[in-house]
Amino acid sequence: MDIKCQNVDFGNSIFQTLVDGYYFEIPTNVVEITKDKADGHFPSSLHDPQFLLQSLLISTTIDGVEKYYLVGDSAEKQVLGNIHINKLHDKTESEIPYVMFLTSVAYYNVLKGNGKEDRRVNINYFSTMLPIWLLKKTNKFSEMQNKMASRFEGEHQVTILTPGLERVVTIYVETSKCRIESEVARWAIKKDFDLQDREEANSFQNFETLIVDLGGGTVDLALLQAGLQAPKSRESLNCFADISYLKHIEKLRSEKLLEYFDDVRSLEEFIINNIEKTKMEQRDGNSGKKVDLTEQIHESLREYTQILITKIENTFPSPKDKIYKYVYIGGIARILKRFIQELIDTRYGVEIREENHLFLPDTRKLNLYGLEIISRHETNVVFA
Repeated sequence: MDIKCQNVDFGNSIFQTLVDGYYFEIPTNVVEITKDKADGHFPSSLHDPQFLLQSLLISTTIDGVEKYYLVGDSAEKQVLGNIHINKLHDKTESEIPYVMFLTSVAYYNVLKGNGKEDRRVNINYFSTMLPIWLLKKTNKFSEMQNKMASRFEGEHQVTILTPGLERVVTIYVETSKCRIESEVARWAIKKDFDLQDREEANSFQNFETLIVDLGGGTVDLALLQAGLQAPKSRESLNCFADISYLKHIEKLRSEKLLEYFDDVRSLEEFIINNIEKTKMEQRDGNSGKKVDLTEQIHESLREYTQILITKIENTFPSPKDKIYKYVYIGGIARILKRFIQELIDTRYGVEIREENHLFLPDTRKLNLYGLEIISRHETNVVFA
């Protein structure tokens, strides 16, 4: 199997990828288990590749040791499934991104390959990105970017252990690149997938733009020059690691919603599925009784938003002779949209908010789309 291009966003909550233009995502849950547990984990076999995404069990060799992992939905109910939210992990060294990469390619091979005989995957061009907090640990961003890119170059091997769909997949990556998270999203605002200029980008022509990348673990900030040009220096890039959204809602769960949600992932999914509804109601599966959780959740999200916006304004105060445009992107942008808009309306008025505080379509995918656009430019590949 030949893959011309794979682009990956190793999100703290959701792993997203485009493989030759085909999009899919996997919850960022990785749990290592023993070989004995792996052997008996699934009681029955799967035969439809479409269901593999919910039943991912793999093994691979890391540092000379064979390791076994539940990944994605199949790891969600494990005790350690969401332990990674409690700390920032170095994606250049953590096993989590590497396991997610292997799993994604193995899944794609099962889904799109020509049966079990098609077990070698050649990836011509692979790209991903690193968050600003990690890049700032080195004197040169390129040092960390090269370290990340090198993790994926060359040959890898992964075994799918899900009963009925077992296979050993060998992966070879020819070229691997690593970009700057948040900064890379500017290309998704400037260009479409056919590498044509977007008309919407004209409104940024005379304004510096602050990209606010709202992730589950961190908030990244990239101050772009007028016309969505690259940041002037490393001082134009910043990150908040002390106001993790996932930690915030875990605190909400443990203090006020413990009886309704067993773990932070279930609360996160409830918020995602209900945030745009008038009422955020949970239905008891047995009695059918509904519990209205709107007030507790909205109050918590408003509190988080006030902290967030205040920190942003203190980090990049708008000069008196300039107006910044703010573009909110990332996995948490849709969740916080109404609360950010409410706060901006209160502080500065509706007109300022509508002109300068923007939520674009596909906001949580803009980093990934930026990678896709750069990769198509560099490889001269356009997918149908």
